[in-house]
Amino acid sequence: MKKSVLILFLTLNSICFFGQEILFQEVTLTDSVAIEQQMKQIAGFCDTENLSEIDIFKFQLIRGDYKEALITIKKRIKETPTDQRQYLDVYKYYVEAKQSKNFKAVFTKSYRKYVKNSDDIQVINLDKALILRDPTDYYISNFNTTYGNIKSEKISQEIAIDLVKKYFLSTVFSSTRAIYFKEIKQDHKRRYAINDSIVIPMKDGAEVSLVVVKRKGKSSTKKSAILVSSIYAGTNEVSAMLSASKGYVGVIANTRGKRLSKSEIKPLEYEHTDVYEVIDWISKQSWSNQKVAMFGGSYNGFTQWASMKHKVHPALKTIVPMVAIAPGIDYPMENNVLHNYSYSWNFYVTNNKFLDFEASNDFNRWNSLKNTWYKTGVAFNKLDSLDGQENTLWNTYMQHPSYDEYWKKMIPYKQEFAKIDIPILTITGYYDDSQRGAMYYYNQHHKYAKNPNHYVLVGPYDHWTAQSKPQESLRNYKLDKSALINIEEDLIYQWFDYVLKGKEKPSILKDKVNFQVMGTNTWMHKPSQSAMTNDTLQFHLSSEKDHDFYALKTKSNNSEVSMSIDFKDRKTMNNTDYYPWPLEKDNINVKDGLIFKSEALKEDIILNGSFFGNLKFSINKKDVDYSVILYQLTPEGNYFHLSYYIGRASYAKDREQRNLLIPNQKTQVSFNNSKLISKKIQKGSRIVVVVNVNKNNNAQINYGTGRDVNIESSKDAEIPLNITFTGNSSVSLPVFKI
Repeated sequence: MKKSVLILFLTLNSICFFGQEILFQEVTLTDSVAIEQQMKQIAGFCDTENLSEIDIFKFQLIRGDYKEALITIKKRIKETPTDQRQYLDVYKYYVEAKQSKNFKAVFTKSYRKYVKNSDDIQVINLDKALILRDPTDYYISNFNTTYGNIKSEKISQEIAIDLVKKYFLSTVFSSTRAIYFKEIKQDHKRRYAINDSIVIPMKDGAEVSLVVVKRKGKSSTKKSAILVSSIYAGTNEVSAMLSASKGYVGVIANTRGKRLSKSEIKPLEYEHTDVYEVIDWISKQSWSNQKVAMFGGSYNGFTQWASMKHKVHPALKTIVPMVAIAPGIDYPMENNVLHNYSYSWNFYVTNNKFLDFEASNDFNRWNSLKNTWYKTGVAFNKLDSLDGQENTLWNTYMQHPSYDEYWKKMIPYKQEFAKIDIPILTITGYYDDSQRGAMYYYNQHHKYAKNPNHYVLVGPYDHWTAQSKPQESLRNYKLDKSALINIEEDLIYQWFDYVLKGKEKPSILKDKVNFQVMGTNTWMHKPSQSAMTNDTLQFHLSSEKDHDFYALKTKSNNSEVSMSIDFKDRKTMNNTDYYPWPLEKDNINVKDGLIFKSEALKEDIILNGSFFGNLKFSINKKDVDYSVILYQLTPEGNYFHLSYYIGRASYAKDREQRNLLIPNQKTQVSFNNSKLISKKIQKGSRIVVVVNVNKNNNAQINYGTGRDVNIESSKDAEIPLNITFTGNSSVSLPVFKI
């Protein structure tokens, strides 16, 4: 140690500005003292004049200017709402402890007092930010990788500043993680009675593992239970604690095979019976008042609907499915197009009794796999052969490309929705990856049940924020203030209090369909989804062209527009920008697909609902996977991603039965399952539509032979795909005119 410090001392004395660069000499990362001294010196040479207040604090701390750093962080904390400062509070206690002679003792004492004085919700948020979504390993890895990648003897100001900021996160969290983990978990035990060792038998002999959470010090009277049924073992305890803190009993049921269950792990397949039996078990407990409610997002939204497939348990009084997936509808395929993101998910949830974060976060593995698959052109069902590890669940998906009995047995099907007669609140977002699933349940329930007591709330949220609390911005778009509602901590429990305790209905639910109109800072409330619109703007494709754009016409025409896709070419991809990220950008790739642009709108409109279309074309293949993307071209010249559709032509009429196209014969393919949105479109804006064929490394490639797409390969790509759209093709926008 003494030798390395001496070498570092000599090295640091040679560090100086070289123009705008700083001399750099690598030291051993495992030598924490040497690294600390080096980062202190580099921080001293960095120009921090144009940095944000929080970044200036980081440099003050790393330089050892603790008094100034404490002043800065206290000021920032004072300006930050309590529920947004979990990291900031760690920083403050870290600075205070660094000024002492016994860092660990001082930090522990301060943080213990801080946690003890925090209310239930605040401690739950600490758990979610610091334990459930523990960032420490990422911060350590990020700094080590960045440091190790520096191979020159001089680094720029930009690199030096980035390095110090990453070191700050690495050193602060690695120094404090063990302490705040222990203090938060100990505080949970002080507040809650947690029974995490319950295992109950199913009628078929399988086991399901449960966790029951009660708030200590509350009334001993019988209570309603709030159930979360989840495959994500070990991640929902804070949800149960939140329910307990709100005056309920929180219950977590994990998919059979997970946690303490000795059964085989079978995602999706048994929730339609297991969850019903869990509800029955809850209703028979001594602490239960025979009222059960459910909530949860994504997979945990699906399980709520699954529980009602055969019948609604008498104790189940309401459900709140958020961003709920619908197996076979929007997961793992999207309008029968199978995406590869579910490939890694299978390992994440089935590799062990809890979750395999190491496998899930191995992004190099997954990116390499999809790139190798795309470049080699092998069949989609060979993914696990390329990966070198059998993916049993994935191979099962391969056998069920249509909506067949395998999928139908998981959730209510057609008339099975008719018997669902409890109050339901569906929550989703315009940019939720599972919006199609959430709205499928909503639409099927309304189709088969008579006057269902079913509310929906939808806003400018994605898959994560629609089940928690939206931040000020989403994918570079600044949300209206009215959209910033606390879904997880307020709205859901207002609904539960309304249904289970007879309190007032949440004020935001003024009608059955409630949606935030982006760009107006207001919500609209309608009695039905159809009532969202009172007019339709219809545009037709045409061959009239101005530079890179074809024209969108208000009337059908006799023109034709063609495109050709060479599936053998693996140096390029098509349809790479269909996913809305970011939401607003300066330009789009005008070389990818057929781009159509309308005339400028002569008045403001509100786009409300799902855009739909009828594409009339001829093709030299028996099938095609196509997409339609909808943009607003603002008067300022920016492109706002409104919505998109991607699907397989052969399933357009019926997701259960494939109907192949007749090559070189004109056909019509209709779609009405695009992502729902509500946004004000200003006068002077133009509508831009991108029509494309799907050919990229994110999903199956449909070569058009008519055979199972999963077994097609680049050997089926000898003849390029040629497709010609007619001027009778239309894209229609549902609008609300005031």
